[in-house]
Amino acid sequence: MLTIFDRSLLARAVALICAPLLLVVAVAVVVAIDYSDQDARRALSERAHQTVALLAGGAGDALWNMDRKAAEAVLQPILSDPDFSGMRVLDQDGSPFVAVGDFSAPERGLIVVQQTLSHMVGSSTQRIGGLELRLATARAETEILRRARSIALSGVALLVAICALLALILRGVTAPIRSMTRCVTALAAGVVDAPIPVVRRMDEVGRMTMALGVLKEHEVERLRFIERQAHQMEEIERTVAERTRELREALETLQRAQSELVRAENMAALGGMVAAMAHEINTPLGNGLTVATTLGDKITEFSALLEGKELRRSVLREYSDSFNTANRLLVGNLTRAAELIGRFKRVAVDQTSELRRSFELDVVCGEVVAMLAPSHKHAPVAFVMDLPPGIVMDSYPGALGQILTNLVANAVLHGFSEASKPGTIRVTAERLEDTGLGDHVRLCVHDDGCGIPPAILPRIFDPFFTTKFGAGGSGLGLHIVYAIVTRVMGGSVAVDSEVGVGTRFVMVLPLVAPLHAPEESGGRPRRLAIP
Repeated sequence: MLTIFDRSLLARAVALICAPLLLVVAVAVVVAIDYSDQDARRALSERAHQTVALLAGGAGDALWNMDRKAAEAVLQPILSDPDFSGMRVLDQDGSPFVAVGDFSAPERGLIVVQQTLSHMVGSSTQRIGGLELRLATARAETEILRRARSIALSGVALLVAICALLALILRGVTAPIRSMTRCVTALAAGVVDAPIPVVRRMDEVGRMTMALGVLKEHEVERLRFIERQAHQMEEIERTVAERTRELREALETLQRAQSELVRAENMAALGGMVAAMAHEINTPLGNGLTVATTLGDKITEFSALLEGKELRRSVLREYSDSFNTANRLLVGNLTRAAELIGRFKRVAVDQTSELRRSFELDVVCGEVVAMLAPSHKHAPVAFVMDLPPGIVMDSYPGALGQILTNLVANAVLHGFSEASKPGTIRVTAERLEDTGLGDHVRLCVHDDGCGIPPAILPRIFDPFFTTKFGAGGSGLGLHIVYAIVTRVMGGSVAVDSEVGVGTRFVMVLPLVAPLHAPEESGGRPRRLAIP
């Protein structure tokens, strides 16, 4: 006849759980013994304090009277107790006045108690020294050690009992479960012919064995399905890898093309500037050539008169005045041409190099706008520069020139292409201090053109976005501005525009550009409110 223990694994488990209760009891006994040990130590300490308090009066009187014999008489009786190691009276300086016992041993393993000795002087109490007592804990530690041995023996006995119970558990419960675990592990690893343990029992273990047989059948079917899925996934992965490789190659090609377009945009802007500057320089050079030709004719006439000895004072004065006038005109035109060439050289060198240097903001902006003015002299715009002097930046003047070039070109192309009246492009600057990240400058480029519609304003910094495609727009100008401001100069750019009123670009740039400026996420402009 099957008993409850034969039919129920839970019943056996409940019975075996009672064993750990013995461990709980043992722990409680250990805690009680430890508490008694602590209580013994506490009693020993209280005993030392009581002894010091008891002897403090007599020791204080002896110290006040400077009577060493009386002090020794007060302290000597404590040596009859083996727990007391020594006792001494200290004067006001902490020096021993009288000492009995052994003070050569280290304080480790001792309870040291000190108490101040005082004496009534009139109506006040005066400190005259101290009393120090040393109480040995050797006997207490021996007792503690004895109790520890007893606890250890009890723990060993309890551990043996627990091990015996665990052996019963392993033999009666966990052994079949381990066999089934090995079978399940094999099935999980794909071994479909793993043997199922034979357990002729009617309890939970027996029912688990029967359920394992059903699980094996389902697992075999699942593994076959997974194998089919794996073949399909491998084919999909091969296809995805091929498409990814093609997309990566296309992306690299697109990035190279974008870089070439940006470079072409920069060179096109510089080429336009060169053409305009060549036309601008041609005027003073042409004037100089005319003056030089006229001066040559005058010199020929003067030489003929000089050789014919027909030169009179009035004629000499007339030729002298002509020569001086020609010299002034020639020097003036050549100086103008030299200034234009020098200014163009500085701007061109800055924009074709990535040289970092210190420069004054108003000077560089003035030179760049002066170079841009001839390129846009047929456009209905006037340039207004409002930059305070003395703003010195340690940054990239070429990058700054590229920013102004693109913003001015964008304003002329989009803001004034259909303008019926003259407009203004205003460049202003303001120094910002105590921004928390160092000194900055706010650089604004403001035009009173036709403005930007709100629908396209969020996209103006996107690469290749333009409303003038095929009419001079490449869609890279403002994208280059955004990239230079945020990535090269370490600043930020914001834009605000109103149709029929104008557009304002506001750039906040650090006076000292970072070595590696952080890239801002996204490419969307921020909106400002025009005050």
